[in-house]
Amino acid sequence: ATAPEKDGTPVASPDQLSQALARGASLPVQPWADSTAGRSLMASLPDAGSVRASREIPDLGVTVLTLSNGAEVWLKPTDFKNDQVVFTSYARGGTSLAPEADYTDASLSTGLVAMAGVGGLSPTDLDRLLAGRIANVSAYMGQSTHGVSGSSTPRDLETALQLLHLHFTAPNRTPESFDLLKRRLSAALANQSENPGAVFGERVRLLNTGEHFTARATRAEDLAGLRLDRMAAYYDARFGNAADFTFFFVGAFTVEQITPLLTRYIGSLPSRGRATTSLGEMRLQFPTGITRETVRKGREPRSQTVVSFFADPGLDELAMHRVRAAASVLEARLRDLLREELGGTYSVGVGFSSNQPQPGYGLTTVQFGSAPDTAERLTAAVLDAVERLQQDGPTAAEIDRVTETELRELETSERQNNYWLNSLQTLHLFDWDPRRILARRARAEALTPQNVLEALRAYFPLDRYTVVTLVPDTM
Repeated sequence: ATAPEKDGTPVASPDQLSQALARGASLPVQPWADSTAGRSLMASLPDAGSVRASREIPDLGVTVLTLSNGAEVWLKPTDFKNDQVVFTSYARGGTSLAPEADYTDASLSTGLVAMAGVGGLSPTDLDRLLAGRIANVSAYMGQSTHGVSGSSTPRDLETALQLLHLHFTAPNRTPESFDLLKRRLSAALANQSENPGAVFGERVRLLNTGEHFTARATRAEDLAGLRLDRMAAYYDARFGNAADFTFFFVGAFTVEQITPLLTRYIGSLPSRGRATTSLGEMRLQFPTGITRETVRKGREPRSQTVVSFFADPGLDELAMHRVRAAASVLEARLRDLLREELGGTYSVGVGFSSNQPQPGYGLTTVQFGSAPDTAERLTAAVLDAVERLQQDGPTAAEIDRVTETELRELETSERQNNYWLNSLQTLHLFDWDPRRILARRARAEALTPQNVLEALRAYFPLDRYTVVTLVPDTM
């Protein structure tokens, strides 16, 4: 037997272990019975809907169907992999529609379904029932969107669509699965407050969002406040109207083959006939000036630093592309400076993130690890490098490297189903012309030292940033 050396956690004695073994050995054992014997995934198939409208986007090889219940389906057949179909869906809303008091219940509502299963079948039952078939489906609840995603082989696509239908119409939410979810969360969160990385990450999020409740980590003590009925009600409200959703399918199928399956399993989903969902207002607030904080946690002699700049390019596609290019240029500069010249860190990362499609909020961040006694010096070096880049601009060679890297990545990505799936959904969500996917090579080639310089000046403001540094609590 093993046990932690921790105050308040007694170690079991040999007698206690022997008694536990004896009690276990004396319990009656019931013969195992296969609860899925003779069962099918769906007791009866739903009545099929119909296709109300159809249009083509020839440049992309995409067909868009509007079904009789108002759901929209985008289809892109490919020959990249002959054994793969990937799909996803989204509706606007996610947890942005949850009030603060219900936020944790809302954010965990799809996790409860994953724990409980669908159609009266537990995850274990589903594994047995679907043995030999390749079909994976799960529901998700993001901050701004929610939906169902999955994948399958062409042969098992009908099974995957049945699972999709059940996630909308027959999610399980039993008291047993609710208790299991809480037990697993309790174990996962038990020592979170003692984890330096978790404490540090939460402080960065809270500082950069104006202490917004969505940035607060779930704690073990929050679990007592979870309510099964609220989780179920939030899930049902989000997934109760098929007309809110746009579905995307990419892979090895033909439009003629897949359409009857779509009308049966998506066209039959409950609907109000029109979209009724929208984004909630989150109001994340980045500090208006310069803020520095130190988080003291842990004993290891190492430090982590995050420098965050306010950056909101809105939903301007070119601006978003150029701020990412600016981040790539800065990362290369800092990698050479901090690691090669100063020898102060093993890694440094620069990135852009936002709350899109929520308006008014975004960040560029520089993250690096170091020894605690060098963190302040390296932070100053980062800010100095940003200032010099904003004054002198990137070189033509730096822009060429960014462009060449992007073009190589596009050459690979354009032959991958998930690239097209994610691209189609993103452009639809942002209300961009989907044919812009084909212009990404030209977009990369249009990068210049001047337009990247403009992005550096706009989205790495030296009068509006935060610095948060993690150091051992012994310092």
